[in-house]
Amino acid sequence: MKLVGLEIIEEAQKSHAGAAKRLSAWKAEVASKTTVWKSFQDIRNRYPKTDKVDERYVFDIGGNRYRLIVKVNFVAGIVAVRWFGTHAEYSKIKVAEV
Repeated sequence: MKLVGLEIIEEAQKSHAGAAKRLSAWKAEVASKTTVWKSFQDIRNRYPKTDKVDERYVFDIGGNRYRLIVKVNFVAGIVAVRWFGTHAEYSKIKVAEV
């Protein structure tokens, strides 16, 4: 998959040290040439705790401590990172608006 919005992940790795390794692993796996998502089910097969909210996909990072929100264009093979924050911050936003 082509991964865009990496600046959000890079900033999160600096400001949330507890999530840095997990974000790095997630980024490497998603950007790998062997990763191909054709549907939400493909995402769920690898990341079972992922939720779909409108056109966004919400990943649980770090054992429910953080949330990563992305938008996926399955046809083009693009994963666009939209937002990252703590679980507490996540509960204050409208997922469809990020």
